[in-house]
Amino acid sequence: MDGKTFLKKRLALIIPYSIILVFSIAVLLLYSKIEIHLFINKLNSPFFDFFFKYMTEFGAFVLIAPIIILEAFVRYRYALMAIASSLMATLIVQLLKRLVWYDSPRPKVVFKDLYDLHVVENVQLHGSHSFPSGHTAGAFALFVVLALVNKRPIYQFFFLVMAVLVGYSRIYLSQHFLIDVVVGSMVGTLSAFVCYFWLMKAKNTARTNLDKSILSALKPSKR
Repeated sequence: MDGKTFLKKRLALIIPYSIILVFSIAVLLLYSKIEIHLFINKLNSPFFDFFFKYMTEFGAFVLIAPIIILEAFVRYRYALMAIASSLMATLIVQLLKRLVWYDSPRPKVVFKDLYDLHVVENVQLHGSHSFPSGHTAGAFALFVVLALVNKRPIYQFFFLVMAVLVGYSRIYLSQHFLIDVVVGSMVGTLSAFVCYFWLMKAKNTARTNLDKSILSALKPSKR
């Protein structure tokens, strides 16, 4: 598949994400991260508290791992893409957090003496290593892979929405600022595209076992 055909078949993923990314960058250029965070923090409700408290877990290993296992029931290649993408995103994020922006405080610290933020009950707020968002990177690394391997536009859009909701949840819960989430999404998306092209290229090699699945392995062999 050439690049033009690939892009044409992924418009339900690429166009909405591009719009969201451009809009987010424009907001970041126009307003300070404190102004943005205060605006989002005021848009709270008991329903959103409940929803985003659990939605955010889709960016954590506890839910990423089971989804990858489910992918192995479809095709090993897809599961391997998700694993590679998640690991790549995690590595990049941790390098940036620990070695480059190791002194980036989270909203809990920044707003300590400025404003009483709305917080969600039973959510432990972290204080350091804010930039970039690891949960957001993990969610985009996983869900963008799922979008890339799906040909149906509705599924591509659905998986993008899932990733975006995880990213927004990190701001809603005051675990990160918008800039952290935007960069996290870019890291996750880049990881997903790199691993997708890498493993789809391997499709032309002799590694045909990658296109089998757990279900095919469980079928009795014909004699």
